[in-house]
Amino acid sequence: MRGLIMVYVVVVHLEYYSLFSMLAWERLGLVSSAEGFVMLSGLVVGLVYGKRARSEGLSTAANKLWQRAFKLYRVNLFVILSIALISLLPFINSFDVTHWWVPDQRSHSFYLYPSDTAPWWIWVWKALTLQIGPHQFQIIGLYVILLSLAPLAIRVLIRGHLAWLLLTSWSLYIANLFLGLQLTPARFELGFPLMSWQMLFFTGLAVGFYREQVLGWLVAESNRWFGHLAAALCVGFILFAYNAPNPLFWPWPTWSFISPDSYLEIRGFWFDKTLLGPGRVLNNFALFVSMYILLSRYWRLFERALLGWLLIPLGQSSLYVFTVHVYIILLASNLPIPILGNLFWGTLVHGSAILLIWLMVRHRVLFNWIPR
Repeated sequence: MRGLIMVYVVVVHLEYYSLFSMLAWERLGLVSSAEGFVMLSGLVVGLVYGKRARSEGLSTAANKLWQRAFKLYRVNLFVILSIALISLLPFINSFDVTHWWVPDQRSHSFYLYPSDTAPWWIWVWKALTLQIGPHQFQIIGLYVILLSLAPLAIRVLIRGHLAWLLLTSWSLYIANLFLGLQLTPARFELGFPLMSWQMLFFTGLAVGFYREQVLGWLVAESNRWFGHLAAALCVGFILFAYNAPNPLFWPWPTWSFISPDSYLEIRGFWFDKTLLGPGRVLNNFALFVSMYILLSRYWRLFERALLGWLLIPLGQSSLYVFTVHVYIILLASNLPIPILGNLFWGTLVHGSAILLIWLMVRHRVLFNWIPR
């Protein structure tokens, strides 16, 4: 599942029209790769570090988590500064990694770095506080803070206070639906407010901590009704998404069972991505449950006959993939071919990017330098 999310990340951040993009931009309902990335990251933390806290002690697990958070922080600084230096080269087109723009509308762009005339200390301060850098990488700043707070959540769970953890996390999320607060000056707060997105991480962490009980319950024969309900919700969300009046990278007319005005009004609050509208959250959980049940019951089919050879290595090295893909975006934007608006070239670039990253993972390119 995490490998599939990484493929989606590469396709969505390489904003080109292709056969891949037609299936990546909200074609599975009103969800994005970001929600799955954060939720599965929390699940893995709960599974791995929860087990370590039980066997080796909470202090050992906490130290490992804080070391991991600091490593991600260093990687974030490296990406920010390396892209800034590369952008100084006159023969390099760095627009795609130094600007944010409205999807599919590059004329509406915003520069993500200080001006060239800004004092050096402004650069240093904004880099250290993660206020600048490629928008494709900014979510790692959120992950740094969530990892730093994870030991506290694990301590609460070890003491048996699951309800308190979920109540606190979900209360903060619900409050921010109406407050829209940003707790830090970091750039990620604009797209992934900490008060909202922490809910996905800590809910996933709780699921990972109680993995055997929770996920075992999901695949039990007596609970098939829950899987059917999740699948029905997924179908409903997909049908709703196909009424989008202006779907990105979608070449055919969409349905019109819902008027454009009604669709946009419903989406505005219930499926907002920044503050995680309730409908988007429900869509993500339904999709997660459905995919997990399918993978559990038909693992051999997915692992052997389909894309296990590709997705498992990418999922196991997700941070590596996430780091490398920023430079793949930079490489693609400097290719001497007409990619924008061209189905053939867009498909070729997306497919080549995914294959290149897979080959780099398989051959462990720069594994000693880039964390996984």
